[in-house]
Amino acid sequence: MKRLFSLLVVVATIVGCTTKDPNAIECEIVGRVDYFDALGMVYLADEWDARHIIDSAELHNNTFHFKRVKYRPTYAQIMLESGRPVSTLMLEDGKILVSGDYKKGTIAPSGTPANDAFTDMMVKSVELVGRYREAVGTKNEAAVDAIIKENSAMMERYLEQNKGNVFGLYMLQKLSTAKPSVEIIAYMDSLPQSLQQVPMAKRLRVLAERKFKTEPQVEGSDYVPHYIDIVQPDIDGKEVSLKSVVENRKNRYVLLDFWASWCGPCMGEIPVLREAYKRFHNQGFEIYGVSLDSREESWKDAVKKQNMRWVNVSTLQEFKNPAVEEYAVEAIPTNFLIDCSNGVIVAKNLRGKAVIEKLEELFK
Repeated sequence: MKRLFSLLVVVATIVGCTTKDPNAIECEIVGRVDYFDALGMVYLADEWDARHIIDSAELHNNTFHFKRVKYRPTYAQIMLESGRPVSTLMLEDGKILVSGDYKKGTIAPSGTPANDAFTDMMVKSVELVGRYREAVGTKNEAAVDAIIKENSAMMERYLEQNKGNVFGLYMLQKLSTAKPSVEIIAYMDSLPQSLQQVPMAKRLRVLAERKFKTEPQVEGSDYVPHYIDIVQPDIDGKEVSLKSVVENRKNRYVLLDFWASWCGPCMGEIPVLREAYKRFHNQGFEIYGVSLDSREESWKDAVKKQNMRWVNVSTLQEFKNPAVEEYAVEAIPTNFLIDCSNGVIVAKNLRGKAVIEKLEELFK
């Protein structure tokens, strides 16, 4: 196995180092890791491309040197042959230094704009995590909320400050699930062409364009998002379409809800959905729940025990459920509120009491 891995590394290295990508960067990586008891080789892998091996270097006296790496901008990792991590870093033009104390866990990259910003954020994140844990331990809810807001503001700041480098793209990926598609697309358009051509950037754009089709209309947009039909079996094995629920004359609004029994946050939303269903069902509110479970028993038990009386369907394929791609679902719980009078999606991701507040507004 070890010999096979080494052979693959050699092949991958040849391919990686001779890239003819016109958007390729060229960098040098110099490493010095104190108290690191490993010997042999270290490998540079593309974290955005299934850890594709880009290059290799000899580890000697806790030092290594990748002399000339020609590759696309990406989020990468330096690791041992065993897969043991040494450090993560941003590949961009210039000389990158990787240094620190392995025992203390302080190994970090520096020397280029993206790597300096990346390390700066990680240091601040460690400090925030410490304060957060302390606040949680003392049950200081006000402090917890303040730290969460501080962290969000910090991430947005690093996103904006690094728009021209690969760290900005890294931050966009981290924040993409919570950002409206129009913001993602606008950010992508502002990037240098070299970054727009990175596979991760292309994936983010495709996902954002798909999300755009099912997100509520934003100010200034001419596009009005309508629901996409779903046809899947309910707990009795009967095929039930979302269209049949939306076009049911008894219904005025339908909440399309993606969830799973193994998802803690999803199960935390169920009591609020039960309350909403109890209060507004007779006025024309229905729920079409799509479970991303894989085990039939788990799905059905959850529906029964949680008294989920609304429509529940599933293909038992987790995130391979066809509706996941149609609605660009990246995480659960995710929901969409549909106006039955015209099929328009009027709201998305109504969490907690927000779903009840929205229904109170609509059913006035």
